[in-house]
Amino acid sequence: MSPPKHEDYVVRRTVESDPSLPQIALGEVVLHSETFGDPGSPVVIVVHGGPGKDYRSLLPLKALADEFLVVFYDQRGTGLSPRVDDEQLTYQCYLADLDALVDRYRAGGKVSLIGHSWGAMLVSGYVGRHPGKVERAVLAEPAPLTQEVNLANSGKYRAGAGFLLNGLRAWFASRWKSGPDGDASGDYFLGRMGTYEGQGHPMAGFFCNGEVPPPAFEHWRMGRRALIKVPESYSSGRAFRLTPKEMDVSFVEGVESFTQEVLFVAGACDRVLGEQLQRDQMKYFPSARLVVIDGVGHEPFGEDPEASIAPVREYLRSS
Repeated sequence: MSPPKHEDYVVRRTVESDPSLPQIALGEVVLHSETFGDPGSPVVIVVHGGPGKDYRSLLPLKALADEFLVVFYDQRGTGLSPRVDDEQLTYQCYLADLDALVDRYRAGGKVSLIGHSWGAMLVSGYVGRHPGKVERAVLAEPAPLTQEVNLANSGKYRAGAGFLLNGLRAWFASRWKSGPDGDASGDYFLGRMGTYEGQGHPMAGFFCNGEVPPPAFEHWRMGRRALIKVPESYSSGRAFRLTPKEMDVSFVEGVESFTQEVLFVAGACDRVLGEQLQRDQMKYFPSARLVVIDGVGHEPFGEDPEASIAPVREYLRSS
């Protein structure tokens, strides 16, 4: 039997096997990472979404490099960072990696954090644990941060027949896929799922007119095991679901100690994680402000970089 005919989708090598990739060593793990800007400028660390995605779609934020040192990194098990054992694909490990990165760049002072989607959840959890290390925190389109908000917003993802058929084809194609490591087949499957552009996309409600835009598809390499295992570390029930039935972790634990203003960013077109959800979540922080970006959905920095980055820049400049 021959493998199915389909458009080529390349599974890229990680920093583990490609030393030419920009990287940073944080203890026992080496992560794909790069910086833009003057090393003497205030530090801004960008935390990507997923779990399982990478920072490629957030690269428009390097526009901030004229005033800040902007640090990007792929979380362990995702993007071009190494694939690791399941035991290392946890919320706690991701918090520890972010803390190591913060300590590497803060030089005894503080850094600012910009988190998107899952990355915003991670930033919220980090701020609650290390409020003294953070100068400013931007939470762009975070998913539910508590079980209370999660229950109120569950069941809003719907996958249509076209998406499911694409998934079947992607799975079938992945059986023939070999690559640079043992995760190549699974990552190939998830990458093909992540580039589906037809009808019935489960994230249609996240974007204007139900059309998923190109920035949502941008990535170097998806991490299938990270997508499954990281949510398992903070939720109960089935291995992975877009809306976990039970969240065992509160991503706002300790945030009452962070007294600086937190900036929430929402896309006006996002009917799932947009304005109403973020207004519900602002209450957990002593000081929070929301900006809603017109004409964009869940990927504001990619859909309209100029309009979305401007309020972030103003916020980061504030004293």
